[in-house]
Amino acid sequence: MKLLRNNLLSLVTLAAMGLLSVIVYSDLPSELPSSFSWSGEIRGTLPKAIVAALTPAIYLAIIFVMNFLIRISPRKFSMPNSKHAMDIIVFGVGVMLAFLHYSLLMGAGDFEFFSRYFSWGMAAFLLIVGNIFGKTERNFFLGLRTPWTLASNANWKATHRLAGKLMVACGTVLVVTTIFWPSIPAMLALTIVPLAIPALFSVYYYWVREKEEEEAISDDGNTD
Repeated sequence: MKLLRNNLLSLVTLAAMGLLSVIVYSDLPSELPSSFSWSGEIRGTLPKAIVAALTPAIYLAIIFVMNFLIRISPRKFSMPNSKHAMDIIVFGVGVMLAFLHYSLLMGAGDFEFFSRYFSWGMAAFLLIVGNIFGKTERNFFLGLRTPWTLASNANWKATHRLAGKLMVACGTVLVVTTIFWPSIPAMLALTIVPLAIPALFSVYYYWVREKEEEEAISDDGNTD
């Protein structure tokens, strides 16, 4: 019961994906595109039964795996204050997958249609997750898990707050670019930036703030 309550938004999203598959299934062609080239050409197809079921199945697995991992986390990394944030992140993943699911079922091989709706989904993911990302606590399976963020609560918080702000900014830009110019390369760039810059920032934070403190503590110990 607690699982249902904590993941209500995710389960509603999953149900919407399943309902879409049921509603449109009879009108779908027997084969649907499963991948595209960078130029927009269809590179592969799958039977409609697989395409209609695959994305909801993946999301269902994500919901249960994430909840399982949170439950078995070591006590030191049990995230008592960020379980709600984790639920929202899983919901954000579901919204992105729902847009992807819609684009595959309804696009009929139209690459521009696919690009537009997949970009909408990624923008929604960045906006939803970005607003909560800075509230996550250190863990071993979700977030920017660099050696420096895992070693320091302060580094983790600073890095993930920066990542959250960049996600919201890039998500907003992606909304605008998708309206006028849906582009998979632009979407990928705006998705990578909020992860790459904070990962580098975690190293900077360590060298500028934490390394000096470590050296000061070491010098005090040697003096004694």
